[in-house]
Amino acid sequence: MKWSMISLILCIFGFLKEFRPSESFITNYLCGSWKNFTQDQINQEIYPIGTYSNFATLILVFLLTDLIRYKFVIILCGFSGTIAYVILRFATTIAHVQIVEFLYGLLLSTEVAYYTYIYAKVNKQHYQQVTSHTKVAYLLGRFTAGIVAQVTTSLEILDYEQLNYITITSLSIATVWACLLPSVNQSMYFHRVNDLSTKTVTSLQSKERSNSLSTSLCKTSSEETGSFLIKVKLAYYLLWEDFVKAYTNTHVIKWSLWWAFATCGYLQVIMYIQLLWENALELQSSKYHGIYNGYVEAIYTLISALVVFVVGNLHLNWSLVGEAILSIFSIIEGIILLISYISYNIWILYTVYISFGVIYHSIITIASFEVVQHLSEDSYGLIFGINTFFALSLQSVLTFIIINKSSLILDIRFQYLVYAVYFIILGIIFMIMSVFTLKHYFKNKKSLKIWLRNTESNIK
Repeated sequence: MKWSMISLILCIFGFLKEFRPSESFITNYLCGSWKNFTQDQINQEIYPIGTYSNFATLILVFLLTDLIRYKFVIILCGFSGTIAYVILRFATTIAHVQIVEFLYGLLLSTEVAYYTYIYAKVNKQHYQQVTSHTKVAYLLGRFTAGIVAQVTTSLEILDYEQLNYITITSLSIATVWACLLPSVNQSMYFHRVNDLSTKTVTSLQSKERSNSLSTSLCKTSSEETGSFLIKVKLAYYLLWEDFVKAYTNTHVIKWSLWWAFATCGYLQVIMYIQLLWENALELQSSKYHGIYNGYVEAIYTLISALVVFVVGNLHLNWSLVGEAILSIFSIIEGIILLISYISYNIWILYTVYISFGVIYHSIITIASFEVVQHLSEDSYGLIFGINTFFALSLQSVLTFIIINKSSLILDIRFQYLVYAVYFIILGIIFMIMSVFTLKHYFKNKKSLKIWLRNTESNIK
């Protein structure tokens, strides 16, 4: 099958997967007459389960994705989402909704198959094109979902509960549609058959490794290479080799650190933002209770897509100005979140949310690009997965400290004060790093050119 057809099938799945109109008003739905949960119950007992589930399942899903070669896990992504929203529709207790959150966390972790499928199935020369296609499909799905959610509820065509039916239908179609994806014959680690007798074994022999792994691989006959044990050993070697190669590069470490810490903060902010809006709406005039969450999500997604496109065409000397840019925008995000803590005006909160999200998506695009430049193509999925795992680890710790019943149990507003301080501290750390980078440039008399031509590389 041609790469363009594979890209089309994958993008349609991505659009359907992200077309979940009910998410724009999920907190209002849970707080409303349909479920009657309190804000404290949602904050402390329901939403944290999604965070823990995503963290707990991510590494297992990543390895399973490579082992069983993607397609089944992509189908599981749609299926887990479908079941989650079916249960949500009929849920009556906190335990029921906690099951929903677990399945939702599984949906998020299985997305790793969707984003890494292209690296195993599509030719390397088409990576950039297909990556951009899937990103557009993701954003278009979320944009359309926000518009549909807002229009149907504002015109009283549907209520918040009925939006679940659209979400369930979309995810069900996505699950069936995923079956059209062509199967993957080999994967990056467990099924890299073509590399076993050439690249990998040669590498092992040239290094004259004396351990049992090297011996078993080099002496294994062609029939034995298909055995599960050998595949596991080979996968371990390849995983470890890619891991060491990536994380011994200071440039990768620098950008990955910001990636992990900023993503942790971003996930916390977007997960609990509707509770903050609900808190503000309770103190405002009832005329504001029309709630424009859907439009906000749509505007945020559209602006993010446009800004990400522009950022992708910037040619700055990121090795020189990278830490400074990360520092400045991290502090700006902290100040934005500080406004969220202070303000009770829903329009200011909406504006702050859009600004925060656009900044995050812009800088994470740069971070992704900078990390990719210093990786071998086969390790893209692994390193992206590890960075995400670190982010989820931090998020789980942060959630436990400030929300868990046995810890601080901060209310929703004080949570955003913590997030504001979190990003400001992150900015200060990278400001200090930028000073050392400048000293290094001056000491070694390197060029201080900020703008680069298209043909110039940032790789040092």
